[in-house]
Amino acid sequence: MFLKMIILLILKLVFIVNADIINLDSKNSSDLNLINTIFDIFGANEECPGSTKEAFISNNTLKHLRIFVQNTSSSGLRKYNYFQTNELANDPDIDFKKNTMLYVGGFLDSPIFPFASIMGAAYENSGYNVLLLDTNTFTTVEYPRAARFMRPVGMHTAKMLVDLTAQGLDPKKLEIVGLSLGGQTASFIAKNYRLLTGMSVSRITALDPAGPCFRNLGPEDRLDKTDADFVETINTNIDEFGMAAPVGHVNFYVNGGENQPGELFWMLCTSFCSHIRAYTIWTLALRYRDAFVAIQCDSVQQARNKNCFDRRPVVTNVLGLNINKTNEGIFYLATTNTPPYFLGKKGMRKQHDFYLSLTNSLNEKDVIKM
Repeated sequence: MFLKMIILLILKLVFIVNADIINLDSKNSSDLNLINTIFDIFGANEECPGSTKEAFISNNTLKHLRIFVQNTSSSGLRKYNYFQTNELANDPDIDFKKNTMLYVGGFLDSPIFPFASIMGAAYENSGYNVLLLDTNTFTTVEYPRAARFMRPVGMHTAKMLVDLTAQGLDPKKLEIVGLSLGGQTASFIAKNYRLLTGMSVSRITALDPAGPCFRNLGPEDRLDKTDADFVETINTNIDEFGMAAPVGHVNFYVNGGENQPGELFWMLCTSFCSHIRAYTIWTLALRYRDAFVAIQCDSVQQARNKNCFDRRPVVTNVLGLNINKTNEGIFYLATTNTPPYFLGKKGMRKQHDFYLSLTNSLNEKDVIKM
């Protein structure tokens, strides 16, 4: 019975993902909630056949594409849907003379969840306008469909930003921060904004940008350094939920980018824990401006192997708003296993690397016995 159920679910999933056009007004997915569990257990199909096919969002559904304005010192959150950009531009907490941050959450995320509000508060403290994109309607579906819908979501969000630009938003003061699937959505927003205006947004910060459904695609269908004036990636789970390719101008591989150290002795984070560590590291970097010091590597493999310490000349960069944008490339960022994680300049030296020092100490003796 269980095997039959799995086969039926797989067949139904293949049918959905390979449909030539999908439409969010369709009611056909109401009985497919169990597929979410399968994706939680096995992960999304990395190839995602059909995920680049056409998808569209009807006018009736566009009302669910919303931008929240966050200001914790006043009324908290106010939301504006796709058809309310004029009202959004006149929000009392918006001042387009300031820098603006647009946060794009990941799979199943929402502006009412803590990920968005904590990130928003960090940027508020840095003097930014804070906009939180609500993609929840379009990501609370099976993951391959969510990945497919991020293309029209990106297009329509770009149109909202174009409307705001006509009312004072300066793209050179606009930064998009995307977590996981949101990192890929940020790419589609920026690509479409440039297509519509001929101008690029200032910055994209991709926090462990989603790999499943994207890592095997070309730059036109995933995050790429051509999407904005400056693109940076913070990579913490590259072989599972993230992607290994250095697609930004500056690419940080935290502790090698594969798995992150856990807080309990030598145990590693789980995959999801490692994936989300990119978010945590970035929010802390916004607070501790020059504390996350990384060293340059010659390749992603060298970063994986934690083998960049002897590279000469030593080239460093700092994670956060004070990053040196001219020092492009691949960077290894060593951290500790507990908040606030940063090592400062100690992170430039091998003897302070958490992973290397711990594993060396565990097997320091020539002979062990029990």
